[in-house]
Amino acid sequence: MVAIPVVALVYGSFRTSAPGLPGEWTLQNYAGLASSGVLSSMTTTLIIGLFTSVISIVVGTTIALIVHRTDFRYGNIVVALIGLSFYFPSFILAMAWIIVGAPGGIYNTIIDDVLGMSWLRADIYTSAGIVFVMSLHQVPFVYLTMRGPISGMDPIYEEAANTAGAKPHQVLLRVTLPLLGYSLISSFILTFVMTIEQFAIPALLGIPGQVTMLATQLYLLVRFTPTDYGLAAAIGVALSLITGAAIWAQRRITTAGRLTTVTGKAGRLKLIPLGRWRWAANLLCFGFIFLGLVMPMVILIYTSLLKWFTVNPLEGMYTLRNYIFIWESASTVRSFTNTLIVSGVGAAVGVTLGLLCCYFTLRLQPRGYRALDFVVSLPFGVPGVVLGLGLLWAYAYLPLPLYGTLTLMIIAFVTRFLPYATETIGGQMVQIDKSLEEAAWVNGATRAQGIWRILLPLVTPSVQGAYFLLFMAFFREISSAILIYSVHTAVISISIWSFFEQANWGLASALAVVATLIIFIAMALIMRLVPTARRG
Repeated sequence: MVAIPVVALVYGSFRTSAPGLPGEWTLQNYAGLASSGVLSSMTTTLIIGLFTSVISIVVGTTIALIVHRTDFRYGNIVVALIGLSFYFPSFILAMAWIIVGAPGGIYNTIIDDVLGMSWLRADIYTSAGIVFVMSLHQVPFVYLTMRGPISGMDPIYEEAANTAGAKPHQVLLRVTLPLLGYSLISSFILTFVMTIEQFAIPALLGIPGQVTMLATQLYLLVRFTPTDYGLAAAIGVALSLITGAAIWAQRRITTAGRLTTVTGKAGRLKLIPLGRWRWAANLLCFGFIFLGLVMPMVILIYTSLLKWFTVNPLEGMYTLRNYIFIWESASTVRSFTNTLIVSGVGAAVGVTLGLLCCYFTLRLQPRGYRALDFVVSLPFGVPGVVLGLGLLWAYAYLPLPLYGTLTLMIIAFVTRFLPYATETIGGQMVQIDKSLEEAAWVNGATRAQGIWRILLPLVTPSVQGAYFLLFMAFFREISSAILIYSVHTAVISISIWSFFEQANWGLASALAVVATLIIFIAMALIMRLVPTARRG
């Protein structure tokens, strides 16, 4: 399942024709990588990735330090709202900021018509706009990855520095941050990978402004004439090599860089007083929440209730027709049904496969098990839109009637997010001593009974957590679906994308509001029912 699209993508990069059509072998596609257009896209991708990663690391780590290492008063509120923003879909966030920051959007209309200060105009359809919106999307990820190392670090080191007379900012710069160095580097690399493989935000903001990243260029080469599937496949291979190399570096840093920050000697955490900087801490935390969650939701709700878009809410003609259309439209209802099927069934398939892979690689460990472990982890380094193109190539040749079915959509989503399941389940399975199963075998239990009665009950929390992660990831996924969907297999994310492409902001916003509410409600229910999700 994992290897097929990767192999098919490499195959397609050496062909002159589209998937399923006769063609010849060629190296011209890879020669095309040296063209000015592709090199420009690659440079833009790397620059945007680096700037976004730096901003996200600084803001996300700072928020984590404020919430978990200072006497910040609103920690629980900030943690809950950042958790919600983490599950806020990227393409919906981009839509909201287009409504705000487009040349004819809310911000520029207010600047021109109300304030008469045209020199303050802004354009979201620029590289800076992409960096800004992607930073809003990535900061919650950085916060969540840094929260554990920051809150779990033994304060004995900082106490020693305080005893030696160091000031708070000196402790932060000379003790805290160096101890978090490997976590910061690891989080930076993962953020960089997630940024350069991002599709929705660069496409929605970059295509109108002619700012092209590699994932966007791949999409344009496949979806619009003149198409060039071979060059698109070669770009996909190149992008996968970049992300794969970054993932390899992150894994090396994670395994090699082991600083002991949790000791057996418990230290009492002394919170750093914010003092006169409390206003700055409040501004940063709540400012981010406003820009990354509250304002986008308010803008989408406002737009969804308008008959015709207007900046002045006092001049608006309000209506519920967009929500009525969603309820009455057969295609929209079908996209909801498809999403629930793909998310529910796909998550179950992904968890089952992840559990089997973990048992095979961590318990049985036959000859060649490391190869399976490597193959399963491959999707970490393959961007979603690249994976979709690989599936397009693969199932155009395989004698399986999968194209245009929900089965292919499930295969795409499971393949892309299978490492989520293996990492979640495997992280707990390695902590369970094999002697527990062996004791059951000694007492007459078969291997299957040992698994069913001993191992499965012990890993159930991680299995539940994995299902939670996969369900939420499937529900909001768009990048791996954008190239393989059909009219009958479109999911909610595709329907929202289609409405927005048609400049129907009202319908797109209404559907985005409904989808976001479903995500938030599902997250609340799962966190209440699943202990693992609540702890994570």
